[in-house]
Amino acid sequence: MTRLTVVLAVIAIGLVLWFKISRAPADKRKNLIFWSTAGAIIGTLVVLAATGRMHWLYALGGTIAAFMPRLISALRYLPLLNRLRQQFGGQTAQHSGQRPAGRANPGKMTAEQAREILGVKAGASKDEIIKAHRRMMQKVHPDRGGSDYLAAQLNQAKATLLG
Repeated sequence: MTRLTVVLAVIAIGLVLWFKISRAPADKRKNLIFWSTAGAIIGTLVVLAATGRMHWLYALGGTIAAFMPRLISALRYLPLLNRLRQQFGGQTAQHSGQRPAGRANPGKMTAEQAREILGVKAGASKDEIIKAHRRMMQKVHPDRGGSDYLAAQLNQAKATLLG
């Protein structure tokens, strides 16, 4: 009987919030949604703590804490992965008969693309290009768990810029 009462109370509160949010002006709606969500999360945590069912939440927190250093270190690869995604997008457009944007010759790499891959400016010296190539290669080298494709792209970019 107690569970039924709790379920009916939760449904009633949800309906009241739904009607209140749907009738609220646009400028207050975002604030109402935020506080309703925060209240629901806090209420759920209080109920779980009161009934002794928070052990799974502690396990989840411990797992996240254990993997957090690896997740943070993996974030440094996001710019490189974004460029890879753009290049793969260009290759799929090439196979469908369309010319990929930004690539004049599908087999060759332009100097602009090479500078973008290595992250150097237009007037970069030979030493700057070599340092940028070495720095990027240390991150994506296949011997360190990186990708053959990314290493080949870096080598091609260095060759394009140095001639």
